[in-house]
Amino acid sequence: MSTFTLDMDRFKVKTVEQMDLVARKLALEAYRRVILKTPVKTGRARGNWQCTISTPAAGTVDDVDPSGAKAMSAIQARVAAWKAVSGVSIILINNLPYISRLEHGSSTQAPNGMVGITVAELGGIVQEAV
Repeated sequence: MSTFTLDMDRFKVKTVEQMDLVARKLALEAYRRVILKTPVKTGRARGNWQCTISTPAAGTVDDVDPSGAKAMSAIQARVAAWKAVSGVSIILINNLPYISRLEHGSSTQAPNGMVGITVAELGGIVQEAV
């Protein structure tokens, strides 16, 4: 095998690894922002953000998590297990019945929601991740 072929193979491996790393950073930062933007009364809404690979989580979480630390810890573990370049989706979901109302401004703590604002910030998040 020629040196050029070996160099290209190394480049391909390194590029895939870098793409995976950037995607993981992007997911973590976006999810962190959603959690921290989630209004806190009891901490139930923040504690119900769930991260899954491939299939959305069903049901809700019974814990309260005012700081969002428990949810973020679980998300970090899930993102670490995710291979972004595999083409399999990573999903952030909150199944509380009132999460949609919170997203659409029912709380004075988050009058503009959490997810929509974070999606609007994605360009900047991508730049940070890269």
